[in-house]
Amino acid sequence: MKKSEQIYRELSKEYTDEEIVESFVFNETLSSEEQKAVEEEFRKIRLERLNNMSASEILFGNLVKFKLQMQDYFKKRAFEEAFSFSSQLKNYIKITKKSNKDFAENIGIHATTLSRIANGKENPNVSLMYRLEKHSNGEIPAHFWWKLHARELEHSIRTDLEKKIQEGEKVKEVLHFS
Repeated sequence: MKKSEQIYRELSKEYTDEEIVESFVFNETLSSEEQKAVEEEFRKIRLERLNNMSASEILFGNLVKFKLQMQDYFKKRAFEEAFSFSSQLKNYIKITKKSNKDFAENIGIHATTLSRIANGKENPNVSLMYRLEKHSNGEIPAHFWWKLHARELEHSIRTDLEKKIQEGEKVKEVLHFS
C-alpha cells in the first residue's frame, strides 16, 4: 500500500495542488436526482460490505462502538444508570456472545461472583478491570471500567442522603473551628 506522501508526489508531477484537492472533494453541484443516485449507490456498497463482514470484524466493530459510547459518556458530567458498571458489563458480555458462565470462566472468576457484579449486588475490584482489559485485547482499557465505577460511586455518595445521615450518627466527635 502506498503512503499518502508517495501518492501526493506522484500526483503532483502531473497535476497542480488545486486539481489534486478538487479531485478528492465531493462536487456540490449535483442535481437532486444525481445526489439520490450517489446515495443509493453508497448504501448498496455499504450494505454489501456489511453482509460480507466476518464474525471477527463484526465483534471488533461492536467493541469499537462500545468504546466510543463510553468515551462520549465520560464527556458528560451526569451519572446515567445505563452506564453503570453492571449495565456496561452486561453489554460487554452480550457483545462477546458468551454465556455468563463461559465468560466468567474466560476471565478466571467464579460465575456467582460475575452474576453478583453484573446485577449490582457486589462492587468490582481493580483485578476484574485488568482482566476485562486483557479479555478485550486492550481495546477497552481498565481505566475505562474504573471511570464507570467511580462515577457510579460518586453519584451514590452525592445522592444517598439516608446513608449519609446514618453513617454520620456513628461519629462521636466532630471537629470545631473558631
